[in-house]
Amino acid sequence: MTDGFTVEKSINCPQCGDTLPLYFKHVKLVQCLSCKSTIFLENEATRLAGDSSVLAPEISLIHLNVPFGYEHKSYLPLGKIRYSYGRGFWEEWWLKDSEGNEYWLSIDEGDFVLEQKVDSRYSRELFNTLNVGQVTFDNLIVTETGMATCEGFEGALPKTVTKGDTYLYTHLSGKDASLTTLELGKDGVETYLGKWISPFDIKKVG
Repeated sequence: MTDGFTVEKSINCPQCGDTLPLYFKHVKLVQCLSCKSTIFLENEATRLAGDSSVLAPEISLIHLNVPFGYEHKSYLPLGKIRYSYGRGFWEEWWLKDSEGNEYWLSIDEGDFVLEQKVDSRYSRELFNTLNVGQVTFDNLIVTETGMATCEGFEGALPKTVTKGDTYLYTHLSGKDASLTTLELGKDGVETYLGKWISPFDIKKVG
């Protein structure tokens, strides 16, 4: 147990045999902390899923499997994906709160956005019409568009990713620091709803 977060199950790495504790039962992809192998989980079975993913370390407020507090709730970082987008990169942290809800925390050059996946109201065709400065049908402003390329991952994730994967993204800004992120990949448009937050509001737990 990690400060109130319970291990849902454990698996053994098929490469080195080390034990991997999983804090969320819906994990699909995990990196072994010992040998850095990438492991795909499906129907209680495990198999190696390609090359290992090793990211250069970055100074960060957030660390894998170390809970933090924000607005009277605790969050446990389970995994991290690093994406490049031309002028730099950002990191997306997969989080579980103390009630078992899933979140994504995006960190880009000191800017923090906390989001949850929601049902998408945008089709592929509508996504392709969006341009910076445009006001959408739900009164949001398109503030950024681009292409993200996966540089690798660490920890555990609820989806499979591979180094070199790409997707198109669009940021839609609303009132009161709200942000909607649209991602267009091979499975269509995914929508994430959240808000910009201050890193100064993130606290240590315990």
